[in-house]
Formats: sequence, C-alpha cells, structure tokens
Amino acid sequence: LQDQGWEPLIVLLGETGVGKSACGKTILGQKEFGSEKRQTVVTTECSEAHTTVSGRSVSVVDTPGFFDTQMRPGKLMTEIARSVYLSSPGPHAFLIVFRVDRFTEQEQQIPQMIEMMFGQEVLQYSIILFTHGDQLDEPLEELIEENSRLRHLVQQCGNRYQVFNNRDENNREQVNDLLQKIDTMIEQNGGGHYSNQMFEDVLRFRQEEEDNLCVLLQQNNHTSVLIYLLSFIFINSFIYNHLSFNQFIIPFNHIIIHDNH
Repeated sequence: LQDQGWEPLIVLLGETGVGKSACGKTILGQKEFGSEKRQTVVTTECSEAHTTVSGRSVSVVDTPGFFDTQMRPGKLMTEIARSVYLSSPGPHAFLIVFRVDRFTEQEQQIPQMIEMMFGQEVLQYSIILFTHGDQLDEPLEELIEENSRLRHLVQQCGNRYQVFNNRDENNREQVNDLLQKIDTMIEQNGGGHYSNQMFEDVLRFRQEEEDNLCVLLQQNNHTSVLIYLLSFIFINSFIYNHLSFNQFIIPFNHIIIHDNH
C-alpha cells in the first residue's frame, strides 16, 4: 500500500447488527474493538481505537447503530454526532456499513439521515462498506447493477464501495483495497477531511431555523409556521424514529382551526 502521507481518521456508521464493530477489528487487525470490551453485543456509545496499518497510523471510531431501539432517539443522534469530535480535527472517511445480503427499505434512509445530521457535504467523504462478503453468489458489481436500490445507494457516495468478509481475518488485501479507496477520495477532496467546523455550521443553521420558527410563532403567522412544521416533519421524521403522522397533524389542525376563528 503506497503511503500518501495521510493518517486516515475513519468513522463507522450503519444500522445495529450489520457488523460495524467487526469491520473496525478487520481494518485494525485487532481481536477486540469497541463494544466487546464492554461485554455487550450492541454498541451504545462511540469508541475509538487506532494502530499501525501498512506502515501508517489508522484511527477508527465505532458508533451506535441507527434505529437502535435501546436508546432514546435524541441521545442516539447526539452520541453518533460525537464521532466527529472523537476523530478531531475531523474524519477523512465515513464508512456507511450495510450487509450485502440484506438491504431493507429502512436502511435506504440512512444516507439521508447522515446528510441531515452532518450536512450535504458529508457524502463527499463517504464510502459504502458491505459486510458478509462470503454470502455473495455473484460479483458485487453485477449485484449492484441488477438492484436499482443498491445502485442508487452507491451513486449517492460517488460510486465508492468496498466489500468485507470479516470472517477472513487474514485477508489484508480487502483492507488495503479500502485504504487505497480512502486515499483516492482524500485526493479528490483536495487532501482535506470533514471538519468540526462543517458540523458546527450545520448546528448553527439548525439553530437559525429554530429561531426563525420562534419569531413566526411570536408574530402569530400561522401559515408560515405550518410550512416550517411540515418541513420539520420531513427532515426529522427520519432522525426521530418515524414519529407518527397523527402526532403532528393534530397540532396542525388546532393551528388551522384557531386561525380560521
């Protein structure tokens, strides 16, 4: 593996049970990573580990899984977001992990959730990492081409993807292939990484949106408030675990009825 002079900072993202922690162990060539040290199967908080891989330092941050029912949605999203600071000054690569033999409608929403959390630029720093490569019955390229949902998923991340067989612990070629793809992505991004500042800009934008909503409420501008709230539903229903339509439409009805009187 050619040393490009970078020491990759990597964040693992994905649904619970797809093998994020196993990917971390495979990348680092370690027997333990993250949740196993805490003697629990499910990762409930971010954890960071690093080692030397092919002559250079590599750091990996594991995160809790999206849609984890054991954590409150707000705490879950806060903990996932903390990965940016654990990989300070910011990750070179977000690895979005999926099982290659199972791709659900719920998982299709994960890239949009990540974009909502970290901003539109985040997918420029992202690679799809498929696990359970030993379950493949055909070349991955053909599987992606045949499956429109998989194809769209990969396209969102600039057609960058890698497949891992985490059971094959001695297969370092798959790790070197991934690191080469990360190197290429870093070059395409001008040698930069997703920064803490980018994340803070997203948080600042959200705060401004909330402030605007408060102003509209104070002005009793119910039509504009309704538009803002509808936007809020579509943006945050992904993050807050699919809150039901009735939870939002009842307050809307109250606003509309009140406005008519």
